[in-house]
Amino acid sequence: MPARAPVEQEHSGAAILPYLPLVAGTGGFFQRLTRSPDEARAEMLREWSRSIPGAAPIAEVEMRKRHKVAGVIQNIRIDPRQGSGSIEATIIDGSGEIVAKWLGRPTMSGIRLGIGLVMEGIVGTGHGGEKMILNPDYQLVPGPEHG
Repeated sequence: MPARAPVEQEHSGAAILPYLPLVAGTGGFFQRLTRSPDEARAEMLREWSRSIPGAAPIAEVEMRKRHKVAGVIQNIRIDPRQGSGSIEATIIDGSGEIVAKWLGRPTMSGIRLGIGLVMEGIVGTGHGGEKMILNPDYQLVPGPEHG
């Protein structure tokens, strides 16, 4: 049997081109699959807080101005001093964090980790330079993680 000469194949990019739109469209899908849980949670919180009418992203609030923000309680600190206790709740919305501080309150019903909180008040700074609203008007709402 005579030996066959190798057949040179002519490759053209035309065979690949029809699949490019399919592959290009999956970039966002794969990006969402490979992000960290913290990044996914931050995006979910940003979307949820945007759904609250009139709420500004925490990262965009200005000092000494009245703002309405919405977020989830991430941390609670209770200072039970006799006669001058306070409750602090750190709120996050995926863009930043802000502290709500209620003075003269040893307890507050409904304030717990993970619950949604919509609050309004004048933004200032706390001792550590963090954004803070003292004695805000507030409403507890179901957060994005709890319905």
